[in-house]
Amino acid sequence: MRVIRRGRSLARRGLRVQRRIALAQFLFWPGLIGAGLVVGVAVLKRVRDGAPGDEAFSVDIDSASAGR
Repeated sequence: MRVIRRGRSLARRGLRVQRRIALAQFLFWPGLIGAGLVVGVAVLKRVRDGAPGDEAFSVDIDSASAGR
């Protein structure tokens, strides 16, 4: 009976692992698409708002050379 019980236990463990793998595969593409949408919306929002951090790096050539 121990052999049968051990076999059933291994079979149940295998089914649990298969269910977890199937769930991960099922949720992979919707998760990937959702993450892509979030990143896309964030990029579009930043571009649309004009990316306020860009002005800090602009250098006026006339004022830069006048300091010499």
